[in-house]
Amino acid sequence: MSSHHHSHSHEHEQGGPHRHHESHRHSHGHTSFEDANKQYFNETAHTYNDRPEAHERARRLSAAMRKAYDFDEGTTVVMDYACGTGLISKELAPYAKSIVGIDISQKMVDQYNQSVSYQGIEPDEMKAICAEIKGEPDELGGSKFDVIVCASSYHHFISVEDVTRIIVSHLKFGGSLLVADLMKEESTVDIFPSETHHLVAHRGGFSEQEMRTLFENAGLRNFSFETATEAKHFGHPVKLFLAKGDKVDI
Repeated sequence: MSSHHHSHSHEHEQGGPHRHHESHRHSHGHTSFEDANKQYFNETAHTYNDRPEAHERARRLSAAMRKAYDFDEGTTVVMDYACGTGLISKELAPYAKSIVGIDISQKMVDQYNQSVSYQGIEPDEMKAICAEIKGEPDELGGSKFDVIVCASSYHHFISVEDVTRIIVSHLKFGGSLLVADLMKEESTVDIFPSETHHLVAHRGGFSEQEMRTLFENAGLRNFSFETATEAKHFGHPVKLFLAKGDKVDI
C-alpha cells in the first residue's frame, strides 16, 4: 500500500494489489500502520456511537464548521472524509443537499449506512462508501464537492501532505476544506497512551503553522485557524482546532 493510503481515524478503504515497481516508495511500516488502524476501527465500529462524548464533540465541531462555511441545504454537496460511523455527517446533513462519507473501514461504513437507513434518509442524500481514494480523475464517478470536511482523523494519517492533496483534488473551484483535529500544545505530546502508538502517526496534534503550510502547499488559500472546542482526550484537557482553506481558480 503506498504511503498516501491512510489509516483514518474514522475511516476508509481496501487497498488494491501491491504494485511491486513502486515498492521502493513505501516501507512495510505504512502497510502495517494502515492495517492496524483498519483492524482497530473495524473491531470498534459497533461500540463507537455508544459514547456520549463522541456525539457532543460532533455537535460542537459541526457547529464550528457551519460558522466557517456557509452551508446551503439546497445546493451544498459535501464529502465527509474519514467519516467513521457518520457522527459529523449526521450533524451536517440538515444543512446540506447531500453528503458522501468515505472511509477505509468497511465496518464503520456499514454502521453509517445502517443508521442512515434507520432514519429513513435516502442514500442520494447521505451515504458512505468504503474506498481508498487516490486523487485519480475518475474515482467517485468524477464527483466534485463544495466542501470537504475531515474531523479528528488527521493525526492517524502517515502523510497528511498526500491526504490533503488527494482530497483537494475532489474539491470544486471555490470550494473549501475544513479540517478539525487536536491543537498542538506543550501538553499534547503525551496524551496518547502507549497502546495506541501503533495507530497514531502525529501524537502531538498540529500547530497553526503546520496546518497553514500544509493547506498552502496543497494550493488552498484564505487560510483560517481557530479553536473549535475544548474536550477531554484520554482524560487530558485538549483543544480542537478547525482549519479552513479555499480552492481558488488561479
